[in-house]
Amino acid sequence: PMNIRSRYPGKGMNEGVVKDIARIDLLWNSLRKNFGKSGPYLFGDFSAADAFYAPVATRLVTYGVELTGAAREYQQALLDSPGVKAWSADAVKETEFVAEDEPYATAPR
Repeated sequence: PMNIRSRYPGKGMNEGVVKDIARIDLLWNSLRKNFGKSGPYLFGDFSAADAFYAPVATRLVTYGVELTGAAREYQQALLDSPGVKAWSADAVKETEFVAEDEPYATAPR
């Protein structure tokens, strides 16, 4: 589950999560360096890989995770892309609330 409406810096952080974040940071930095020279996305131009990672980019914001270098720039490119901006704007307006899917959240008003 994800919640674009809220912010929970550090919530749920544990050793396994730290390892997963480090892996994403390394992967995104490496892919951008080796394949992303033609544009701001993972392989340069927007691709299915970017659509796949868009929810990850938003979750990193929700939990206050800071990436490094090209990975941080890539995340920002995703967040600034027209599709993700529109998706995020609509998500903020969402009123449906399923407590089991948003364990740290309270129902929007």
